[in-house]
Amino acid sequence: MFKRKNSQSSSRSYIYDLSAIALLLLPLTLSNATAVLLGHLFNFFEFKELSSLLFHLSNLLINIYPLSFCVIAGYYLSHKTTFSSATFIIYALALFYLLSIENGSLSTPFYFPNNPLLALLSALITFMYCTRFNLQQLEPQALDFSSRLFKHVFHFFTFISAAFLLSKLMMKVINYMTALIGNMSADPLTFTGGLIYQTILGLLGAIGINGHNMLFAVKQTIYSETQQNMADWAAGEATLNIINQGFYDAFMSMGGSGNSISLLLCILLFSKEKNHIMLALAAFPLVMFNINEVLLFGLPIIFNPLLIVPFVALPLISFLITYLAIFSGAISPVVNIVNWMTPPLFSGYVAMGESIEGSILQLVIIIVGIFVYRPFYLAFAGKYALNHPAVLSNTNIEQSIFKSLLDNVRSSAATSLKHSSTQQRLSRMLHEDGFVMHYQLLQSVVEKDVISFEALLRYQDREGNLCPPTFISDFQLLNMMPTLDKLVIDKVLTDMQKMDLNEDRRVAINISVASIEEHGFAEHVIDRLKFFSIPPHWLEIEITEEAILSDNHNLLSTLEILKSHGIKIAMDDFGTGYASFPHLLKYPFDKIKLDRSLLLDASTTKGKQLYQLIAQMGDVANCEVVAEGVETEDEFKFVAECGVDKVQGFLIARPQPLSEALKLIKRNDQIDTNRNK
Repeated sequence: MFKRKNSQSSSRSYIYDLSAIALLLLPLTLSNATAVLLGHLFNFFEFKELSSLLFHLSNLLINIYPLSFCVIAGYYLSHKTTFSSATFIIYALALFYLLSIENGSLSTPFYFPNNPLLALLSALITFMYCTRFNLQQLEPQALDFSSRLFKHVFHFFTFISAAFLLSKLMMKVINYMTALIGNMSADPLTFTGGLIYQTILGLLGAIGINGHNMLFAVKQTIYSETQQNMADWAAGEATLNIINQGFYDAFMSMGGSGNSISLLLCILLFSKEKNHIMLALAAFPLVMFNINEVLLFGLPIIFNPLLIVPFVALPLISFLITYLAIFSGAISPVVNIVNWMTPPLFSGYVAMGESIEGSILQLVIIIVGIFVYRPFYLAFAGKYALNHPAVLSNTNIEQSIFKSLLDNVRSSAATSLKHSSTQQRLSRMLHEDGFVMHYQLLQSVVEKDVISFEALLRYQDREGNLCPPTFISDFQLLNMMPTLDKLVIDKVLTDMQKMDLNEDRRVAINISVASIEEHGFAEHVIDRLKFFSIPPHWLEIEITEEAILSDNHNLLSTLEILKSHGIKIAMDDFGTGYASFPHLLKYPFDKIKLDRSLLLDASTTKGKQLYQLIAQMGDVANCEVVAEGVETEDEFKFVAECGVDKVQGFLIARPQPLSEALKLIKRNDQIDTNRNK
């Protein structure tokens, strides 16, 4: 007696829990239904593009339904354990993905897990694991933070290892079952074989497994043989088979598996439960297009002993009614294969060659189905009413935690949106190829005819307007700086082919931390120099203090390889961070560039002394010193007195396009020629 009570209580709890979870997902399912309805409406009025857009939206919503189902189920069930909701959801999602990957249940276009049963199973397995352990939340301020962290690591590793083994085991079981079922000798195009095939589909659907996916090879055979039979019939070489693909699609799956439209109408006609009626109304637009997940998990049907019986039995009754109607000659055989989303009544009309008798047969089957479902549904509604007092206690979810979860979701969505818009913007810019190089002059303090250049990237829009390099932050956001650096290297080397350069008259390229730390970067630069036939000593690579502070083990070897080939190395923006004199000795720098911020601070005596000291560090490290950001004659005079070798800034020249840089080189060569005369 006690065991029976326990079993009933557990079953009732399962019904309440699953119904509450499904109700939380109603906004998503209703949005999907709206997209489907509007898609068909616009398609009917020949607004093809808008219709296609809405169907794409519907497809997106369908694909995120199982993932959302897992999150909501995890969130709901987490309140019955000592685990935090966030931790519980992470466990459930990790398990869901592992099971889906091994089961091959990732949707093709979006790579989301797309099996609602696995979503529910993942949440339930996580729940069973979490109820056995007491795990405190991680709080950095807690005195026992270290021990808590160790426990979290241990638990997650144990759980994920078990999940991995479970996914492997499940895959073997599924493969075995698929092979066992797929190799059944009964032909689904015969009366006996068809009943067996439909029974297997119903039983699999009753536990949340898409039987059509598991029996895909069988379905392919049915489809190909149906096409061949219809082609032979059209050519007058054969009679139509009674059982074919259209037979199954039009009459066995109305409203989705289990002829769910009959259950939906049964609820609307006979239910006294407000929640059930609301659920049926919400599911109606989807069921009309043969999508029955809302009813399958909302009532629920899966693992529900009362509703599984009619769910499996009604398609078999429909099979018998349809077969006998065609076999007796009361109606003609099915002549068309209909799309699986074609609404009931209309699908029968199309399947029977645009004959009303197909719609009438479907109507008869739907009415029979209502009365088949009726006693089972009423028994279920009376036993597991959603307004039962236990529901109230089981659905008392803390609003503050839910709000926190939603805030996290919104934040994640905003980040994803930002990434998406950034990606689109950069894709457009790369496609338009509006990136251009400008060159800023560096001039010797003592010998003004000794010049070199720094290459600076700009973007020119379609109207010819020059844009500042704000787009660089977009590349950084998407971790695409190595891509940008390689683009810049090729553009600069292309320009260098037109420039009269030498070892003193070099061109410097700024390289990001991400690129300089990338394995094989030095080899890439050397290969590109060979490709463009540019002598290595014409090129200079500038890196920032940030690269030095990262202390990546590849950095030193990369710089040494570059320098061994004659490429000069410069430290850019020196003085802005925390680089120290030892770094100048450790790395093979040929030049340091003093940041303009140091020059701005030189308005005081201490600032001037600091600038002089840093300029002298270059002499000690045997590095050429460049003063950046020199904009006035006074600043030029000051940095010259400090002993810098070269200056760069608006006083000397602003960044200019290649054509202007070539003119500077030509003018400088003429001055040299005149002096030598």
